[in-house]
Amino acid sequence: MTVALILGGADCVYRDFEAALDLGEFDGVVGANHVGITWPGIFDAWVSLHPDRLKRPWVASRRRRGLPDHKAVITSEETERRFPGQENAGSSGLFAVKVALVDLGFDRVVLCGVPLTRTAHFDDPTDWKYAESYHEGWTQALPHIRDRVRSFGGFTQQLLGAPDAAWIAGDS
Repeated sequence: MTVALILGGADCVYRDFEAALDLGEFDGVVGANHVGITWPGIFDAWVSLHPDRLKRPWVASRRRRGLPDHKAVITSEETERRFPGQENAGSSGLFAVKVALVDLGFDRVVLCGVPLTRTAHFDDPTDWKYAESYHEGWTQALPHIRDRVRSFGGFTQQLLGAPDAAWIAGDS
């Protein structure tokens, strides 16, 4: 049983990350969007539905900070952006889930900083006004993620449930 953390952009991302580490060990980390610029470690994959931003200014910004490259940079140009049957976009967070489960082959995923609510991002104090527009995509992806993904808060936690040590260890 392999379990990956996904780090999103909500202002709770680092708090969620610390809470996740208190619950168990993880086999990999996937980052979505801006968090990859400042994350000091190396992601198994840095993903985004914004290839024009990820491949140029964001990668360059990370390098200017003197941080090492992530193992992979993946956008919708390299792989399918949705699960089968998913018609609506589900945010870069859901794309990160798809990459972790399908492309990287992890068995389970824990979401940190992916509440999909009108909250601030870690790098932007204004509320994310587009959050609800992605809810339908997550609902459409449920057949593929229901038993394999947990979240620390917000809409995604209501939809998928919260992680606990037993679930992360594969005992439930």
